[in-house]
Amino acid sequence: MSKIKIGIIGAGGILEAHAPGFNRLKDKCELIVADPNPNVYPRVRQLFGEDVEIVSDYKEILEREDIKAVDILLPHYLHEAVTVEAAERGKHVLIEKVMARTVEECDRMIEACDRAGVTLTVCHDRRYDGDWMALKNIIDSGELGEIRFWKLEHNQNVYVPEGNWIRSKEKLGGGAIMSCLTHQIDGLRWYAGEVESVTSMTQVDAARMEGESIGAILARMRSGALAMLSINWQTQSNHSANGLWYELNHVTGTKGEAYYLHGKGTFVKIYGGKSSWVADSDYTEDGFSRVKADTSLSGHQVLIEEWLKSLTGEAHTITTDGASSRLTVEVAEAAYISEEQKRVIAIS
Repeated sequence: MSKIKIGIIGAGGILEAHAPGFNRLKDKCELIVADPNPNVYPRVRQLFGEDVEIVSDYKEILEREDIKAVDILLPHYLHEAVTVEAAERGKHVLIEKVMARTVEECDRMIEACDRAGVTLTVCHDRRYDGDWMALKNIIDSGELGEIRFWKLEHNQNVYVPEGNWIRSKEKLGGGAIMSCLTHQIDGLRWYAGEVESVTSMTQVDAARMEGESIGAILARMRSGALAMLSINWQTQSNHSANGLWYELNHVTGTKGEAYYLHGKGTFVKIYGGKSSWVADSDYTEDGFSRVKADTSLSGHQVLIEEWLKSLTGEAHTITTDGASSRLTVEVAEAAYISEEQKRVIAIS
């Protein structure tokens, strides 16, 4: 089987997360990388080897008929335009999250890909992470009973240097909520179904960025469950000795509860019993028990493998297509409207 030729558009920091996924599948794909900044070329060669083809203009990739698909790793404000261009040139699209800055941009991206008959996949990598999937299995099994409450958190210390596009509220599409709490929003939708309404509050630190660096969302799910989501880009707790965590997902049901904690794993407690997802050797009668999860590959690696399978017509599992990922942007957008108008926003 001949290798699929993939164009990678953009060689910013997120390339570090995508590179291992393509490198482990070198027998299936050949890469061409586009970036206008020659200063990043040594790092591209370090990631992919000295022989990797690099071009300065992404349009060279779009014009080549031998390139079947593109992985777009560009700032948010370029997502819509380049996706539409790629679709018009007949390229299947994988795009790093968040899908776009607004629902309107998402809709135009979906329309362009549908019109061209190409696929649109969004790299919400958490859905493909082994521990996040382990928590999903527990929830879907029904062992926790009726779900009443969700808590999802994201903690980092993010100080954006002057001149970086992430400092711009317009280019980013907001602030920390749109940039990274969309991980938790998308995870919540995957775990719990769709959101019915949200209310949100944010705080801006102009020394860090134009958009918010702290945000909190209270949501009511269509199921009736409540959810709290928060992002704090002004804490060092996730790297401090005896500190807190980078990411936390916690779910409470009528028959039990479970959580995922970054760096620790996935755990479950069934009230008065043992979860079928826990090995006998890992069972803790009076506390939470560790659930085994396959974490040998990152979420990015798993998604890239599934995406390549989709391009060759093999059986694959992709849960983050454009239509689904648009709804994650819709929740984030509703959170901003809630903060601006100081009221609860219903989501259609």
